[in-house]
Amino acid sequence: MIFLLSFSIPEGSIAAGPVTQKITKQFLTSGKVDLAREVVTLPLHRGRLNSGETVWFVLTDVSDYATSKKMGLTWAPSLAKAKDLTSTRVAEMDGSGNFTFKSGRVDFSPSQKLVAGEAPNFFPPKTARAGSVGDAHYSPLVRVTNDNDIVFNAPVIAFNVGPEKISFCNGNPDYAVVTDSVASICPDKETVDLKLRFGFANGKHLRYLSFDANSEESATLEASTFAPAESDILQSGATEVIYTIVNGKMGANDPNRQGLDSALKGEGPSLDVLAHFTEISAGYSPMWDVQLAEWTKEAISKGQRKRITDGDDLEAASGSGLLVSPAGGPVKTTGNLVNCPVVGFTNE
Repeated sequence: MIFLLSFSIPEGSIAAGPVTQKITKQFLTSGKVDLAREVVTLPLHRGRLNSGETVWFVLTDVSDYATSKKMGLTWAPSLAKAKDLTSTRVAEMDGSGNFTFKSGRVDFSPSQKLVAGEAPNFFPPKTARAGSVGDAHYSPLVRVTNDNDIVFNAPVIAFNVGPEKISFCNGNPDYAVVTDSVASICPDKETVDLKLRFGFANGKHLRYLSFDANSEESATLEASTFAPAESDILQSGATEVIYTIVNGKMGANDPNRQGLDSALKGEGPSLDVLAHFTEISAGYSPMWDVQLAEWTKEAISKGQRKRITDGDDLEAASGSGLLVSPAGGPVKTTGNLVNCPVVGFTNE
């Protein structure tokens, strides 16, 4: 769900009519979801590097089922396939649950900059500069060596700063010190409010989070951390497929609105489609392999372009030639990887 920009959602762009939003199925149960604010509140963890720097992070997913139940995290068994990757960081956890990481630094001082392309093709953007950048050793995935090599998804929220520098309990955080997805953060309460993202899976509305991407363009579009070191996860089998429409219908209030062109124009999120997600299963992973899909000129001229909310429908449209890869041929991987833990399904 790579390209879900952090724009506000225009009225009517998700659903028409006075529908009361509610979570119908929540997977990340450690979080408290507030759909009125479109945030989820998660526990804020404070750890450190071996070299002494403070690491502020959250935990969202874990490879071990028992640990997921104990901590309210999403069970992501596929993460176990990433435990020996170069990009998977090493850590130890003490009896109180405190993490000490061997490596992985993130610089939050850059200013995010996103400039859309020229109409009518707003994607790709002219400029995409991420607001935070991981070093050559940073990945959100962490293997805990003294706890059966369990793999956690532990994205960094802030780095090498004291609590007084990141205390924005009432919002308006300083994005020079925290990741751009933070809505508010309160170290004294050990909580952080993170902005929810919008997409679809199995024909249903999905809310999820976005933390990291292995390309700077993807990270900028997702308002997340550029983490090039995580690219090797794509070859591990520890991924799911996410489809992103490039040139869906435009118009903030069009019920079929979708895609990167629309998102970059400022009409709302791109509304990506997680391929085959219905429930947490042995194949689930928060690490998503991005596949771009473009409507053909013929499909557009014949009025066959519509909003797609199910992976099977997108694959059928690709199989019949209505949707193709921008690079040519059938829809396929772009080599872009995003870290997007699911939060839950909603009724709209």
